[in-house]
Amino acid sequence: MKKFMVVLLAVSLMLSMMAPAFAEKAEGWNNVNAEGYTFPDYSGKKMTIMWWGSDTRAQMTIQMIELYEKLTGLDIEYEYYDGGSYWTQFQAKMAADALPDVFQMGNNWLTYYDTIYPLNDLIADGTIDTTSISQAMLATTINQANGDVTGMSNGTNARCFAYNPAIFDECGVPYPTDNWTWDDFAAACRTIHEKTGNPAVTTLEYNSLAYSTVTQWKEGYNFYSMDGTSFAFNGDTAPIAYIFDLLTTLQKEGCIADYGIQNEIGTNVEADWIAYGDAAIMMLSSNQFQALSNAAKENGITLNLCTIPRVYPDGQSGMVVRSSQEMCIYSKTENKEIAANFINFFVNSIEANKILNCERGVSINSDVLAALKADTEKTDEVTSKIYTIIDLIGSFPDAANSSPAEPAANEEISDSLKKTYFQGLAAGNFESAQDAADKFWAEAQTIWAKYENQ
Repeated sequence: MKKFMVVLLAVSLMLSMMAPAFAEKAEGWNNVNAEGYTFPDYSGKKMTIMWWGSDTRAQMTIQMIELYEKLTGLDIEYEYYDGGSYWTQFQAKMAADALPDVFQMGNNWLTYYDTIYPLNDLIADGTIDTTSISQAMLATTINQANGDVTGMSNGTNARCFAYNPAIFDECGVPYPTDNWTWDDFAAACRTIHEKTGNPAVTTLEYNSLAYSTVTQWKEGYNFYSMDGTSFAFNGDTAPIAYIFDLLTTLQKEGCIADYGIQNEIGTNVEADWIAYGDAAIMMLSSNQFQALSNAAKENGITLNLCTIPRVYPDGQSGMVVRSSQEMCIYSKTENKEIAANFINFFVNSIEANKILNCERGVSINSDVLAALKADTEKTDEVTSKIYTIIDLIGSFPDAANSSPAEPAANEEISDSLKKTYFQGLAAGNFESAQDAADKFWAEAQTIWAKYENQ
């Protein structure tokens, strides 16, 4: 917590030091919600944007883009992909120096750092208005090593579980509590599988669960340090072996869907079995709950959200609230001013966010969030559940115990964690869960050293 507070203080100081150079512009001059605000005229000009997400997200984003085009005359060309295809396309465009003016980025932005134009000057001169955004929310997309504002968060989210209460009722299983444990989870999965004949769980983010279990294991543990420059669990592989063993055992029992089923579902939450009543639990990011609920509603299914299970009921949650994604400006674009004004509208406009409706995560702008909560048409049963889970997780004492950036080595480490070790253990490639955990730790250090020496 002390490290987190130091970062916020540094961010606040950094932003305040930048402000005097732009004193000729009044604070909040680019507040798109202000009465009489005049949008810039971009007639005859073009901008490009790229994002990933569900069909629900695509339709909302396109509607918002069309509104901005109407207000400014700007011609916006857009591309969108599913979560897996996006990074293939991004890397190809990056190699060809052909990235769009604005693109969506995840917490893996350190991997693509050279493609990002820092927003510090655009925040300091007020082009991107932050008067209704707290320093804590700004800190979710700041490089703690140098103070660069890498992008503007599209909203905050948290990884959590969705569950079908009707199946829990049918099987006589108690609903998850705010501090349910992995033992509770295992018992629920076994009972549901026994009584329905189906896997209780279809989709899990294995790397995230391993990281969470490390944090839950012992106070002071975290998979990566707050500044993203090292590991932070002293090489203790016991928590990793624990989650390896638990999830692999449940999968072998048929309580968790096999990897063939999980790979077929992929990153499309709307295709998950839980939306069709054939599974009871899945893991997702809270901002995906809207799309999942829309798909489930078509089948007469109402879903709820709950926390990730803990190792100890009175121990750390291992959960964090963080930027769900962010909108970044391409470092080589010639349209920085246009891109910045578009991002300002995207993040700060109440009208725009009534279209987007926190699908990418709970808005970081306090005025936007207040307006959405006050709008009974927008704050429906589904969005209310999202707000509730974010408020709950944010209240946990360890909720700030995570770096806003995933180290450059993380992508390869996470990929190996799932494919080589989780899947390898299920395939019988290791003597035991502890053997797999020890070998993973050795490989993780090797991967880390490779990136550190680049």
